[in-house]
Amino acid sequence: MATTIVLGAQWGDEGKGKLVDILCPTVKFCARGQGGNNAGHTIVVGSGADKITYDFHLLPSGLVNPECINLIGSGVVVHVPAFFKELKDLEAKGLNTARERVYISDRCHVVFDLHQKVDGLSELELKGGKIGTTGKGIGPAYSTKASRSGIRISEIFDEKVLEDKLREMTRGYKLRYGDLLDYDVEEEISRFKQYRKDLQPYVVDAIPLVQSVQKSSSPILIEGANAIMLDLDYGTYPFVTSSNTGMDLDWSRNLAA
Repeated sequence: MATTIVLGAQWGDEGKGKLVDILCPTVKFCARGQGGNNAGHTIVVGSGADKITYDFHLLPSGLVNPECINLIGSGVVVHVPAFFKELKDLEAKGLNTARERVYISDRCHVVFDLHQKVDGLSELELKGGKIGTTGKGIGPAYSTKASRSGIRISEIFDEKVLEDKLREMTRGYKLRYGDLLDYDVEEEISRFKQYRKDLQPYVVDAIPLVQSVQKSSSPILIEGANAIMLDLDYGTYPFVTSSNTGMDLDWSRNLAA
C-alpha cells in the first residue's frame, strides 16, 4: 500500500490543492488529517467557457475524483454549518456524488459558533499584537480539545451530553469574557437538533475504514492543510496555526485513532 502525503513547505498557498487534483485520479482514498475550515484549496478544472473553480476548505480535495472516497480524519476540527455549506456549493458546481463519498471520523472535535466568538475576543486580548487568525474558531476548538473540555462529533448524537457540555463550556468562557461574549448557547443547541439528523450518514468509526483501505492495498492520498512554517511546533511561533501541519504529525493516528 502506497501512501502519498501532500504538505506545504512555507506558509500556505503553495498549490497543494492543484497537486491533489493531479494525484487523486490515481487513488481511491483521500483524507485530511488536521486543521479545519481555516484551510483553503482551489482547484480549476477545464478551460474557457467550460472552466469550473472548486473551493475546498474543510472537505478533502479528493472529492473532484468521482471514484475517490474521502475522509475528514480525527485530527480535524469540524464546523458543522461549514461542512454542509461546502457540500452544497460543490453540488451547485456539478459534483453531484460528493455526499456519497465523504465521511467524518466520529473522533473529530466540533467547532462551535462559540469558538468563533471566542476567537475574535482572544485576538483583542493580545497586547503584543494580533496573531492574525482566520476567526474561524480553530484555535479555541483545539484549546478545548487539549483541555479535555471539547465535544467530539460522536457526542452530538447524545442530546444530553451535547447540551450539558456546551452549556458548561459557555459558562467557563462567560466567566472570562463577561458581557463581551455575545453568544446565545440555547440558539446553537437548538440548531444541533437538526444537525444531529443531517450528520448521521456521514459519521463513521474511521479505524475500520482506514484498516479496510490498508488491507486492500489501495493507494492512499493524505492532504495536508496550512504549511510547515505554520506548524505549532516547527513554525514561526507564535504566528502559527493551532495544529501540527507536517513534521511531527502522526498521520495514521490523526486519520483514525
